[in-house]
Amino acid sequence: MKYVFILILFCCISCSTDTSKMFKETPILLKTSNQRLKTNFDSCLSLTRQLINKQISEKEFSEYFHFNNIASGFEYDNVILGISDSLSEMPKSYQIFYDFVYKGDTISSFRSDFDANIKIIDYRKFHLLAFRKFIDKDLLITKTKATEIALNNGMKEKDLDLILNCTTDKFYWKCENKCDNCLYLEIDAKTGNIIGRGKVVNRY
Repeated sequence: MKYVFILILFCCISCSTDTSKMFKETPILLKTSNQRLKTNFDSCLSLTRQLINKQISEKEFSEYFHFNNIASGFEYDNVILGISDSLSEMPKSYQIFYDFVYKGDTISSFRSDFDANIKIIDYRKFHLLAFRKFIDKDLLITKTKATEIALNNGMKEKDLDLILNCTTDKFYWKCENKCDNCLYLEIDAKTGNIIGRGKVVNRY
């Protein structure tokens, strides 16, 4: 009986430890001694998590989302500084990016913007809906699959750019070669069908 009790206790402790590790996020350290800036930045991270959690559970967040420390940053009058830059003054606004990585493929990033008073300016709600659909397997065409479809339909691999977009009733990949008169395609993110095509026209 004593052996069984110890075994159960060990299992409970192990499960509890694993769960805490699952939801633990590595702290993001800023190069600044400005405590108010640090506090505001942490608030932006927390509020962004709350926005994501409207569609994504905490467990799913841990599994699929990664903080983008290159795209995230701080807007000043004439420049945007990054996480790795030295910071002293308070910024005009904050930009927070989390990458959505699904089956090893970075689908897109969720972005939220906050003003100097930590009031949300904008966030990409449609991306959250798309990420939810990928997790639920309602959307099947990842960026890698869309790239294969684009290449098989006449697009060039060099300078191929894919962006996840949406209309009122569907999500699709917009695929472009960044050159004048080059082909562009729109690929349904659910079926993989070509739903639009044309030529890129650069206006000078």
